[in-house]
Amino acid sequence: MYFENVFNDYIVVGCETHFFFIDMEKDLEALIEEYFRDSDYGIIELVLRGDGRTKVAEIFVDNENGVNIDELAKINRDLNELVDNNLVIKDISKLVVSSPGAERPFKFLWQLKKHIGRILEIELNDGEKLEGKLTEIKNDSTERDYITVDIIKKEKGKQIVTEMRIINFKEIKESKVKLSFSK
Repeated sequence: MYFENVFNDYIVVGCETHFFFIDMEKDLEALIEEYFRDSDYGIIELVLRGDGRTKVAEIFVDNENGVNIDELAKINRDLNELVDNNLVIKDISKLVVSSPGAERPFKFLWQLKKHIGRILEIELNDGEKLEGKLTEIKNDSTERDYITVDIIKKEKGKQIVTEMRIINFKEIKESKVKLSFSK
């Protein structure tokens, strides 16, 4: 349902690339794509890291309604079993499925739906940095996806003024939830 091909942007960290590994990556990608094709989960990122016998494939997934730990454990078991039964992977010692976590920026508009009402830290493509409360997400049929944010501005005397701003999702370089440990 939320599947988007992210494998053109996968990250390889500290791996020696050779032809077998490239072929194996393509087989792994195809297997993962097929598994998630009819799922409510979407693939956020595939990270390959390590070298020698310690190569690890990390698959980050998310869901519009949030990640359920029991479902995540099932996905992890299913994918490990699929890989064990369908691929000859000598170069990967571990396959890990995880949620993106709070430290990873959002890649897709649908990821933001569960965060309406929360404070976001946003950096735009032009370098402008904003902080504001996410109030609305719009996805229209003309490919103009945007979010509405009540921008928080601090003025002299520490008054907080908010200003509503509509931001095209394509103008966002990076956005993530601002973590707050106080109530």
